[in-house]
Amino acid sequence: MKTSRIAVLMVLLTSSTLLTAASAAAEDHPLKIFGNANMDEVIDEEDIEYVRGIIEGTNEVTELADANYDGQIDEDDITQIELIIDGDENELTLIDMAGRTITVPQPVERIVSTFPEETRLIVEIGGADMLVGVSSYLSDETYAPNFLMLIAYPHLKELPGIGSYRDPNFEQIVSLHPDVIISGNSGPEKADIIQEKTGIPTVAISAKFDYEGEGGAFEAYRVTGAVIGREDEAEELITFIKDEFDKVTKITSGIPEYEKVKVYYLCYDLTQPYSAYAPIEIAGAINVARIGPESVVTVSEEQIIKWNPDVILIHSTSKSHSMGTIEDILSDPKLQSINAVKDGRVYYSKGGYVGGNPATSVAEVLYMSKLFYPDKFEDMDVESEGNRILERFYGVDGLYTYMQENCDLYKWS
Repeated sequence: MKTSRIAVLMVLLTSSTLLTAASAAAEDHPLKIFGNANMDEVIDEEDIEYVRGIIEGTNEVTELADANYDGQIDEDDITQIELIIDGDENELTLIDMAGRTITVPQPVERIVSTFPEETRLIVEIGGADMLVGVSSYLSDETYAPNFLMLIAYPHLKELPGIGSYRDPNFEQIVSLHPDVIISGNSGPEKADIIQEKTGIPTVAISAKFDYEGEGGAFEAYRVTGAVIGREDEAEELITFIKDEFDKVTKITSGIPEYEKVKVYYLCYDLTQPYSAYAPIEIAGAINVARIGPESVVTVSEEQIIKWNPDVILIHSTSKSHSMGTIEDILSDPKLQSINAVKDGRVYYSKGGYVGGNPATSVAEVLYMSKLFYPDKFEDMDVESEGNRILERFYGVDGLYTYMQENCDLYKWS
């Protein structure tokens, strides 16, 4: 439950006219809420004092100082900031992950989510019971067995389906009377269309395959938390994730660059690898395909051979292995010179599934760290630790064991 409105905020403006406090902005590029007048990391009494300074002419105007978003900065903004601090605001204006300025009624009690990626975020910070409509993916028997959140929250499968993200059923969405629609972020146009067709505030959110930085999973949790009144839960989950990463990086941070394992993680097929997939680097390895901002890139077979990865991972969503098999890689005559093939270091790994999933990626950091550096993590029980991690996200034990079997992940005896 929401106990106070504490929002971590990112600096958007770099003009020299901005206040000195802006230099202390969050390095995680978290969400931007109107009311964060001094552009630091929290909405608190200092923002009230900063707005007073604007009114008196002693402080510069900042983008987020107009707390009630009415086009002027006055005592009404101080009142709005006080309400935000107390968690009593009637509406909240923020800039979503598509760069759109959206005003959302508060408190939010009914949510429609148009894509499983965003549904996971809502569920993971305690908003499962607020969902009244979800993507039809969740009731599709082709996809449903691979969603861990359906094991923890089976009732989600029975909620009304609103179609796909690309082709939502607007009439169905309106009939569910949501307070807000949580939409994917494929650019502002899609969310704008959904909002225009339904007349319901639509917030664009996306959990990419990285955690830090603008557009990362931490920002996604914070935006979601702010919108649905689960800020505290979002911050607690982010702290948990960082603590889990620290346990690994304390061991891997001392590995010299020239000794780091080189990894190639094929996503859709051999020549389409993950370019952005944070667990690889967090586990202390080098993602040889980290060549651009896109999540997935296309490369040539010649480039893969030139990179000569020590480990090859294959994106696995189920035992069908539609993205390729270990045997395919090991028997490919063109790949026989690659270290990973010569040493038999080719494995399945979970990766994303119908969007990103920061929860399973945390467990993957431990899985990968032991795959990459078995001597350094010899005593780690990956299955036990993975179950503990996923239970923190979903409240159910045994989820890693299920995922391990379902995706044919490597098991240590």
